[in-house]
Amino acid sequence: MKTILIPIDFSDTSLKALEVGANIAKRINAKLVLTHMSGIEDGISKAPSDIEEAVYYSKLIGKKFEDLVKTPFLEGVLVEPMLQKHLDFSSISTLASDIKSSLIIMGSQGSKGLAEFFVGSNTEKVVRTSETPVLVIKKNDLNFAPERILYASDFDLESLDAYHRIIEVSTMLKTRIEFVYVNTPGNNFKSTSEVDETLLEFFKEAKHSDPVKAIKMVNRYSDYTIESGIMNFASISGTDIIAIPTHGRKGLAHILQGSISEDVANHSVMPVLTVKM
Repeated sequence: MKTILIPIDFSDTSLKALEVGANIAKRINAKLVLTHMSGIEDGISKAPSDIEEAVYYSKLIGKKFEDLVKTPFLEGVLVEPMLQKHLDFSSISTLASDIKSSLIIMGSQGSKGLAEFFVGSNTEKVVRTSETPVLVIKKNDLNFAPERILYASDFDLESLDAYHRIIEVSTMLKTRIEFVYVNTPGNNFKSTSEVDETLLEFFKEAKHSDPVKAIKMVNRYSDYTIESGIMNFASISGTDIIAIPTHGRKGLAHILQGSISEDVANHSVMPVLTVKM
């Protein structure tokens, strides 16, 4: 049985991620592990009042989990609540690895302005550090029954492992996978023959059964930026999920160079699947 990890803070956004997780779990017969990071041991002293407060909070979260698993859309789904006592979103990746999770699902409202550059959302922090594929869900009213995943990439050989893992997720979700290469003006522009050469080398290294046929399956789309190209093509192609590899840049490198996958995950209205290269 597959395991899906869903961080829960009991907000509407995380509950939307849970609803999507329930739909997927029913579709593929998976177990949901719900984790809440309470932070009750961060800076706690041994004073009786602090200990009493921590115990009270743990019981409160336990009660919330009890009520949550009774939600109608979770009926028939195997659910395992888990309380983490430290508030550290980078530990989500470690937990996912420990429980052998096939997928992490997180809700996100995105972040804007200076917060986007210097703080980012908790979801972005997980996207940046997770070795497990992360499905980012936005708060919308769409009924989640995905049929098509759009894999967006520059098809650099560095992304080969991410490509295979995205194929695995697509197979797990029982969806059809499509491909897009975004061509932008400037130094990164490639002619048709240059794109073909890049794709042929990629699919050969990926051990595709028919690399020449695979090239013809890749949509070419032109736009001023890769991010806008991915989202614009996705919106006109009937895509249900955008899938994209991520470098998982951190610190100053993230601020100066950015991360296209994080930007897409942050700004896209539709769900985004990220896989770390």
